[in-house]
Parts: sequence; C-alpha cells; structure tokens
Amino acid sequence: MNQKTILETFSDILKETKFLIQNQSVSVFRFQNEKDPNDYAFPWKSKVPESLEIQKKQQKESQRKNRELINFTCTLCQGKLSGVRQFLHKGRKPILVLHYSGATTAKEKPFTKTRPNQIFKDKLTEVSWDGIVKKVFGFSYEEFYYEEYPACTFSHTDSKDSDWNSRLENCKVHVKETVEEFGIKGIVILGSSARLLFGAEKAKDQLGKVMEWELGGIKIPLLTTRSPEALVFLGEKAKKADSETNLFQYGKEKQDLEDSFVSHLSILKPYL
Repeated sequence: MNQKTILETFSDILKETKFLIQNQSVSVFRFQNEKDPNDYAFPWKSKVPESLEIQKKQQKESQRKNRELINFTCTLCQGKLSGVRQFLHKGRKPILVLHYSGATTAKEKPFTKTRPNQIFKDKLTEVSWDGIVKKVFGFSYEEFYYEEYPACTFSHTDSKDSDWNSRLENCKVHVKETVEEFGIKGIVILGSSARLLFGAEKAKDQLGKVMEWELGGIKIPLLTTRSPEALVFLGEKAKKADSETNLFQYGKEKQDLEDSFVSHLSILKPYL
C-alpha cells in the first residue's frame, strides 16, 4: 500500500468518524485502571513560523527564568561583548545590591567569574564585605540579593560616558523585574555601578545618602556606598608600606572606610 492510498483510507476513516460522533453513535469504554481519554494530551509544534511578538515574549520569559544561571541574551544595547556570568544572585533578605564586575576604564583589566555563585571579583573582597554585613546585621552577605548593573560587558577602552548612560538606562528593566519578582524593599548601589549611573562627582556626593529611584513607574529607596574592593586595595597598600608613617596612614584610611560602610548600611535596617 503506497502513501497516497494510506492517506485516502485515513481520510475516509475520519469522515466516517465525524459522522458517528455527530450522531452520538460512538461510546467509549475503558477498563477501571485505564486513564480517561479526556485526560490524554496530544502536544504538537506548529511548523508555521511564530510571530515576532510571540518570539520576543518567549525570549523575555527565558531570560527571566535563567538570569542567575547563564549570561542571558539581551538585545537592548548596542556593542555588547557578552552577558556577565551569574548575573543574579538570589538571597533571602529584601535588599538588592547593584554592583559591576566588568571593566569600565582603560586602566582596568577585563574580568570573568570562574567560581560557582561568585559575586565579587576575588575572595578577599567577599570576605571583607561579609565582615561588614555581619557587623551591621548579624548575618552573611549572601543573604542579600546581588545583580550586575549593567548586566553585560562592553569595550572598556572605546566606551564613552553617553554609551554607559544609555546602557544603564536600558538595564533598569532588569532591575525592575528583580524588584517586583522578589519583593525588594531597598537597593544598595556600589562603586563602579554608582559612578556609571551618577557620574564620578555626583556618586561621591551621594555616598551614604538615600534617594527615591524611579524604575519604570515604581519608586524604591536607593543607597549609595563604595565598593568593598576599596578595603582590599587599602589593605594591600598597607602591606607594601615602606615606613611606619605610611602604614599608619593606610591603616587609618581602611578603618575610616570600614566605619563609613557600617554607618551607610545601618540605614537599611528599617527595610528588612
């Protein structure tokens, strides 16, 4: 029997079946241990190309689900090199920490995360930040949510201030999704993320201050502070100090910075 004959026979069967169903002449019998025919699903995938709108919706949903697992594909910005690995770290306290592990100036070296659940560039930074968070709140730094802002890496040698401004504005959509999905009550923005958002001078002026940040129709408290990488930097400088005077100076700067972190983060206690 060739294919044409099979299809014709099948067509005849369907026509007859339709007639029997319309006249309610078919009864379905099943054994007690058999599944009800109405409970069977017959999945199928259309070969017709999906509309662009549906494709974008599915892509966005895939990005949302995989934010913390992969460097997801985002097409909001031009000139991106790649997404940042482990872009989102989920915590349990309703505070979101925005930071950036990518390079932003010609002096910085490109960086790629290499450890599972890695947040900052190195372990020393994580240890320093953990000590500050425990001192203020009594729990691990990993209890907070962390998100790369911006979420992608770009050429740090060719990018202009206007490029970064556009990227951070586009990336607000990802911050808003995190805020809404996980019930975030307050945001902390660190170091380079703050400089890219406000500019160097305004970021310095905003240190230790809380402002209402607009995220696509919602407003949320935003606290600016320095990156814990600064603590590591001062610690390394102290180790290389060539005199007791310089050692004392670096030690004092490091202590002052730790005190400022404690003072700044303490502002967040009402949001927990």
